[in-house]
Amino acid sequence: MNLKVKSKKINDFTYELSIVALWKDIQEDFELCKKKVAKDIKVPGFRKGKIPNNILMSQYLGQIEMNFVQDFSEKYYFLALQKEKLNPINQAALKDIDFAYEKDFTFKSEFEIEPDLKAPKLKKNMVTVEKTNFISNEKEVEDTVLNILNSQSKTENIQEGSLEGDFMIADFQEVDASGVAIIGKKEKKYIAIGQEPFINNNKDLLLGKKVGDDIRMRIDLGSGEKDYSVNIDSMQRRIPPKLDKDFVQTMDPNCKSVEEWKKNIEKSIGLEYEKKSEELFNSAIIDQFIKLVNPVLPTSMLDSYLANIVNEVKTKQNMQNADDEKIKEEYKLFAENNLKWYLLRKAIIKDLDLSIDKEKVEKFIQDAIEKNDTQKSEIERFYKKESNRAKLSDDLLDQEILDLLKEHSKVKEKDTKTADLHAGHNHP
Repeated sequence: MNLKVKSKKINDFTYELSIVALWKDIQEDFELCKKKVAKDIKVPGFRKGKIPNNILMSQYLGQIEMNFVQDFSEKYYFLALQKEKLNPINQAALKDIDFAYEKDFTFKSEFEIEPDLKAPKLKKNMVTVEKTNFISNEKEVEDTVLNILNSQSKTENIQEGSLEGDFMIADFQEVDASGVAIIGKKEKKYIAIGQEPFINNNKDLLLGKKVGDDIRMRIDLGSGEKDYSVNIDSMQRRIPPKLDKDFVQTMDPNCKSVEEWKKNIEKSIGLEYEKKSEELFNSAIIDQFIKLVNPVLPTSMLDSYLANIVNEVKTKQNMQNADDEKIKEEYKLFAENNLKWYLLRKAIIKDLDLSIDKEKVEKFIQDAIEKNDTQKSEIERFYKKESNRAKLSDDLLDQEILDLLKEHSKVKEKDTKTADLHAGHNHP
């Protein structure tokens, strides 16, 4: 089909096509449409689908023309896109439609395309990025050791002398202001001394007690503060194992001493912080280059992405009745940054002709096997899936892009004590 197409670029990502389909090229399509309409029309004196052409054209021409426009405008629109080599990212708006029998079919379409972003010309120190080096301390190691010991604790029943951290099962009998029990308001509760809501004064009331003790307590168990008579039914205490060579070897058979085990923990915490530092640094690099280029996003692109986020959030959090607009507002900045990085990343790959060949993928897999030889079969099985290999290739390409951007960034390093950042936490 010899369509006449004129394209008009409205902005960096919005196009308008003026499309003319000549009558001689669309006549066959019109006849098909006419036959389709004729099949559905009932005219007295004629079998369905056997209406004479003169009656059909004189009485139903308007309907045929309307159906033709509805049925074939999309076909000619897509042919026009192919001719202009354009790929819309949204549903086109068709307008200025003009058609009559034996006349050319003309209309316009307006749509958005993905911006053809150009990567910035890379040069030395084109952005400044801060990198945080986390400085951990000995307390984090000791806290981690303590947490591990507690996780391996054995639970023992105790009869008296309750301490913070002990557990109780108790009968909670709600009472009135004079201390008289309210019928039907009694239930068993699990108590962790020192944890919400058993803190502060209520924690103090539970210390040093024995099984069978009665305690008067005013506390909020979820329905407002009320008075209770609390009778302790049972008490338990976690007894951590002794920190010695035998325990250490149950955790890590390769460790020969407590000190060696602690050194390994210290190393592990350090690696965690290094990973965190690198992740923050990578994000900062991306943010700085996004700000430098500042791509403009097509409205439809952002709307579509936010719609997907809304559906994902509502499904994952089982919030089908949640306000869509509130979710969109919450994730708008996240969506904008992700899309801008997508466009910038794509431009860098295209302009610099970056790619990851099969050899690099294979090398990564083999290196992973060498480092984890006991998991050789699992690793091989995982990367037999083409989707996993494709994901690995994308990840390697991401790393190559980031390394390239780092080479052209000025890095300002900053030391931060982890104790100042993670008060109350053991590690990142």
